[in-house]
Order: sequence, then structure tokens, then C-alpha cells
Amino acid sequence: MSNSDQGRNIVPQAGRTPSTVTLGALPTIDLSFLPEAERNALMTGYAQGVIDVAKKAHELHVDVGVLKATLDQLAHTTREVSDGGNAVTVSHTQTTKIGRTEIKMGNTEEAKTGRMTSSQVGDRNWTPYYIFAGIVAVVLIAFLFAGHH
Repeated sequence: MSNSDQGRNIVPQAGRTPSTVTLGALPTIDLSFLPEAERNALMTGYAQGVIDVAKKAHELHVDVGVLKATLDQLAHTTREVSDGGNAVTVSHTQTTKIGRTEIKMGNTEEAKTGRMTSSQVGDRNWTPYYIFAGIVAVVLIAFLFAGHH
């Protein structure tokens, strides 16, 4: 490969599979020792991988844009309410491909703590399940004792 070709991806010519592949900042890999059918398969897999990475990057970019718009809108609304002389606490939780984001803002003491409630952070309240299990256990024990007398 000539110096002018370095840093560029090799574009296959019609009817001919390239024998080298440039992998971004990595060195070029020479595939000339492989039969053309195997080079075709590798190039197909490589192209699919590049497409998959581009698709994932696009999805993450969309998620980041939505999160930014949400934060901007929440901040704007909070500012308007606060500037109007009212107390305001806004909390928002969102889970996307980029992860979980928890937001709390406002001019109240609750907002200033920055702490989210357990339901806001996604913790499940198991108390009703424990109460129900306890009731079932008491009924079963009563039923077993009643059957032996």
C-alpha cells in the first residue's frame, strides 16, 4: 500500500475483494493469503460490525438529546415557578441506554437535600408482600392446629 493510501479504508472495486483492511487507527491487516470467498465473508462481517457500531452511536446520541431536552425543560419550569415566588420541588428519574439518571431540583429544603425517595430511585417496597406472607402463614398454622384437634 502506498503512503497516500494509508489512513483510508480500501473501497472494493467491482468484482474484486480487497486484500487489505484498514481498521481505523490500527495498522492495516493483510488478507491476501485468504481465498477471495473468505475475504468476502470477512469484509461482510466487518461492514456489518461498522454498521452496528454506527447504529448504537446514533441511539446513544438520541438518548443524550432527549435527556438534555428534559433537563432544560425541567430547569426552565422550576425557574419560572421559583421566580413567581412559589416553592417548587421537581424530581425526575429516567432509565435509558446510557444509564439511569435521577434529577431533583427546586427551591425547597427537600430539593436542596438532593435525596430521592426509595420509590423514585426504583426500590420496590416489599412490606405488603411480607404482610401478605405473614397472614398466609398464620392461616396455615391455624388450619393445621384445627385439623389435629
